[in-house]
Amino acid sequence: MLGDAGALIPHRGPAQDGEPAAITDVGCERDINEDRYAVIDCSVGRLWVVCDGMGGVQGGELAAQLAIDAMRRGLESEGFDTPAQALSAAIEEANRVIVLRRQNPQFSSMGTTTVAAIISGTEVIIGSAGDSRAYLVRNGEIQQLTVDHTYVQDLVERGLISQEEAMSHPQAHVLTKCLGAEPRLEVDQTSFWIWDSEANTTEDRLVLCSDGLYSHVTDEQIAEIASQFSPQEACVKLVELAKSGGGYDNITLAVLPLGGQLREEAPSSPPKSARLREKQLARENQGEKVPWSRQLMIMFFIAIIGAILTTLVVFLQVSAG
Repeated sequence: MLGDAGALIPHRGPAQDGEPAAITDVGCERDINEDRYAVIDCSVGRLWVVCDGMGGVQGGELAAQLAIDAMRRGLESEGFDTPAQALSAAIEEANRVIVLRRQNPQFSSMGTTTVAAIISGTEVIIGSAGDSRAYLVRNGEIQQLTVDHTYVQDLVERGLISQEEAMSHPQAHVLTKCLGAEPRLEVDQTSFWIWDSEANTTEDRLVLCSDGLYSHVTDEQIAEIASQFSPQEACVKLVELAKSGGGYDNITLAVLPLGGQLREEAPSSPPKSARLREKQLARENQGEKVPWSRQLMIMFFIAIIGAILTTLVVFLQVSAG
């Protein structure tokens, strides 16, 4: 059952090809949307984050919002040396805030998952806690970049069940890690770098999502839609597909074009897209400054005008005397 367009909340209005986009939807069965997403600029880059809250009536909604607000407050108020440091600090602060709020008996079971990516030039740092995911989409193929912190994922890693069995397991969504569960949270973080796209290949796209998406949409469907459509169109189509498959949970995702290909090694030089952005910025900065030649010419004319005015004043004084 598809919802009306008014249920969709796109990021920054209609997006064109190459522009990132995000969306959240309450789904078909929930009355409250406990998912949240945000885009936060800080001293070392731009953070995209998706949170999926849990914890009873209003608890999950509050936990996700507390996490977003804490991350924004921390990133905007402090300076950081590296994007990895910024991401760690943001998630740790969100965890601290939720742990404190859980001391209220009404919210003692609240918590939230999170998946976040901070993009700083050619560097991309991805962090997660819980079962919200980050995917890499390249040329119609998809790769999960994060590991689910769930009971069944532990079973998979121990070889007790298969990945296919994990999705239908009755305890598939029992978390082993999330924000708010413990005072000290070890955040999974991975560093990547953006390289120039290889010949005859398209630029990579990063997909961040809550489990409300991948519980109803296969990885192959995510890859196909994220590859064929603009980020804005892909967001809408993936939400519609998840809702047509049942949509029993809230659905949130972001699709981020990377301007190149993501790798685990740092490139020796920035990709073309980054160099073009740097040149454009340099041109814009030059446009704001007056060239030295023009400055000298202006100073010369000012000096001449000053000399003329001085001579005129002296002449008038002599004439008056």
